Amino acid sequence: MAKQDLKIGIGNFAPFLVEGDHHGLFLELTEEIFKQLPKYNVKFVYMSNNRLLHEINSGHRIDVACNIFSNSSVKGFLSSPIFRYTDVAVSKKSAKLKVNKISDLQGFSIAAYQGAKEMLGDDFKEMALTNPNYSEYSHPDETTYMMVAGEKDIRIGDIHIFLHDLADKRYINEEKIAEKDFTIHRLWPDVYSHIAFKDKALRDSVNKVIKDLTTNGTIEAIYRKHR
Repeated sequence: MAKQDLKIGIGNFAPFLVEGDHHGLFLELTEEIFKQLPKYNVKFVYMSNNRLLHEINSGHRIDVACNIFSNSSVKGFLSSPIFRYTDVAVSKKSAKLKVNKISDLQGFSIAAYQGAKEMLGDDFKEMALTNPNYSEYSHPDETTYMMVAGEKDIRIGDIHIFLHDLADKRYINEEKIAEKDFTIHRLWPDVYSHIAFKDKALRDSVNKVIKDLTTNGTIEAIYRKHR
C-alpha cells in the first residue's frame, strides 16, 4: 500500500534541532516515534519555533507541529508530554555558591534567557524584579559566556543548551573548561511540551507509541545519549 505523506513542522533550535546537519534531541525523539508508524511517509518542515503554532492553527504547510506547550492556544490535539526542558541555575564550582532554593538567588548577579521571569514561577519573578543585577538575553549562549567570563555569578536556562554551549571550541580549546568545572543547582521541576496534531486519530496512535517507548526505556535512553 502507498504510504500516506505527513508533513511535520519542527523548530530550528539548537541543540534540540539543528537543521544544517539534521540532528538534535527533539528530532531524534520524533523520528523514533514515527518509525513505529510505517504507514506514514514523514517529511520534516523546518521553521522558527514562533511559526509552528501559527502553521498548525491556520496554515497549510504542516499536519503536525513539534514542541507546542499545553498553555498555547492550539487548534488541534496535543500528544502526551514528550519534549523535556530542564531549567537549572549554573555557577562556577570555584565560586562555591550556596544555592538550594530560589530565594538564595537574591544578591547574586544573574544571566537568564529571555522570558525566564514569566516561565519559572512567582517566587522567581519576584526575585528577578527586585534584583538589580538580574538580566535576560535573547541568545542563550550569551548567558553562558557571561557566567564563564565572570560577568555574572549565575546562568539560568536549560541544561542541554548549557552543555551544548560548553562544546564550543572557544571553551574547550581556549578556556580549557568542561562540565566538571561548574555546579548545577536544580531549583525547578522539568517542563514538557507536546506534539500537536490536526487529526485526533493520529494523535491517539502517537500517544500509544509514546507509552510503549516510555515503558521499554527507549525515550529515556535518547535523553541520556544527549546528556
